[in-house]
Amino acid sequence: MKLAKKIISIMLTGAFLLSLSSCELISKTEEGKLKEAVAKINGHTITKAEYLKRFETKKAQIQAFYGSDFFEKKENENYVTQIKQDLLENMINEVLLVKRAEELKVVPDEKTIQDEVNKNIEESKKTLGGEDKFNKTLSDLKITLEDYKAYIRNQVIIEKLYDHITKDVNVTEDEIKKYYNENIYDYTEKPNKMNVSHILVKTQDEANKVKAELDKGVKFEEVAKKYSQDPGSKDKGGNLGDIYYNDKNYDKDFMANAIALPVGKISGPVKTQSGYHIIKVNSKEEYKQIPLEKVKGDIEKKLIDDKKEQAFEQELNNLRKKAKIKIYYERL
Repeated sequence: MKLAKKIISIMLTGAFLLSLSSCELISKTEEGKLKEAVAKINGHTITKAEYLKRFETKKAQIQAFYGSDFFEKKENENYVTQIKQDLLENMINEVLLVKRAEELKVVPDEKTIQDEVNKNIEESKKTLGGEDKFNKTLSDLKITLEDYKAYIRNQVIIEKLYDHITKDVNVTEDEIKKYYNENIYDYTEKPNKMNVSHILVKTQDEANKVKAELDKGVKFEEVAKKYSQDPGSKDKGGNLGDIYYNDKNYDKDFMANAIALPVGKISGPVKTQSGYHIIKVNSKEEYKQIPLEKVKGDIEKKLIDDKKEQAFEQELNNLRKKAKIKIYYERL
């Protein structure tokens, strides 16, 4: 009996020690996972712990806009996956760009960097309404002041790289004129607009049939309800409502024909990717054109900004093509 009790005692002790060992193993395993690489870039490792810091901040930002349960909703699974992957891609880009700045020797001295970081913090405090609100915002976003400073530090370096890469960007007079002429309706005293109706069908033969009925005097609204395959406007007699001349959501050929059409007139078949349209313009509001000289500066700035973005994006694309990048999406 004593022997049996002794064996049981040893077994219980062993189980207890095993449970302690298991807890320690779990702890070490969790700690080990945080040290795992989620991405490797030319020998540089982004750990899961580093990634999770950024993710918690991103998560807090999104929850502030879309609700605390955004990440738990099943219908958001694909969005969440994309958010996670995009965040990691941004972190990879950050590593590549900071390294490139170092290679090109455009990284400012430490004092300049710290001055810029401090300036950013002071401006943020002012914008948010004081130090207490600034600190609360950091807390809400689950980011420490030191981590925030580190992030801003990298942004300061990347901005210097941006300035270096784009320093020779310029635009010509011809480019300015070309943009002005191609976007003429962006530069009127007030936005030009028209009220438009249409009938959408699949084939030109159907469009010709529709036009023939309209030419016989059948009301546009009746023909639209009978033939149009646009569910958004069919029941409204084909009416699309007011459309601004510079609205980029509509097909270019559709817009060009509608703008050229006199009020009350009906077009012939107009082909677009959606099918064939018969268009009627019900009313128009048109305003004077602003002379090029008055908007030249705005256009030049826009074109330079666009070119700078393109140049910097090309630099980043080249860096990614040359880099050895290994991504572990399954660890996110």
